[in-house]
Amino acid sequence: MADAMNKTIQEFLTAYKNGQRQFENWDFDEDESVAEKDLRGVIFMNCFLFLDFRGTNLTNSKFIQCNIKTADFREADLTNALIRNCSVESIMFKDAIVENFRFEENYCYGVTTKAGDFDELFKDADEN
Repeated sequence: MADAMNKTIQEFLTAYKNGQRQFENWDFDEDESVAEKDLRGVIFMNCFLFLDFRGTNLTNSKFIQCNIKTADFREADLTNALIRNCSVESIMFKDAIVENFRFEENYCYGVTTKAGDFDELFKDADEN
């Protein structure tokens, strides 16, 4: 596995604008924002994403084996999106669009989430 690369939001947005959709081992500083951006089809693998995704279009996106602790997905469009095998402590989803959204085998405080946990524990989360 390649070493993680610390990147800026501007580097990410430029790469996305230039057609890159898969980002592996990209790490970002805490409290960075991609709020209100159109990031349809983005794929994050093995990334640290303590990001503000509020109001972001994440249709058909994938987050796989990422650390997304404290990420803010409030009001984001997660239609057909997938979050799998991620660390998900203190993430927020209040008012997110979650049609056909999949939340599978994620980790929260040392426990693996199971079917139904998203709706019960995360869907209406509004603060970390």
